[in-house]
Amino acid sequence: MMNYNGIEKQNSNFKDVLKPLMRISGVKNCIIATMDGMPVGEIDQEGMIISATSAAVLGAITEMVRNINFGIAEKLIVETDFGKIIIEEVGNNHAIVVLTDDNVNIGMIRLTLKKAVKNLQGMIQPAANG
Repeated sequence: MMNYNGIEKQNSNFKDVLKPLMRISGVKNCIIATMDGMPVGEIDQEGMIISATSAAVLGAITEMVRNINFGIAEKLIVETDFGKIIIEEVGNNHAIVVLTDDNVNIGMIRLTLKKAVKNLQGMIQPAANG
């Protein structure tokens, strides 16, 4: 079991994974969520809502893709009249969710998100094995 200082350090590491995404102009928020719908790190009302709904939506899309034999869902991008929501699964138990303005550079988001996913995988893989 991890002590309090270990949890605080882990939350800080999760924040570090998201910093490059948050620096992109037009990014409003990004969080790490578990596939059970819980936010990782700081918990606020918006994070709880985003985590729970993102896990449900990603689960439903993944199941749909599997049922129609259409490959493996890698990323979900939802475009609204306010902006975009990008959800990418990390391993089997986590996802990164990014909320943006409408005119954000989606290519930069995708590139930076790819790096964030790789960094987060490196953090959670040892925890899953140990």
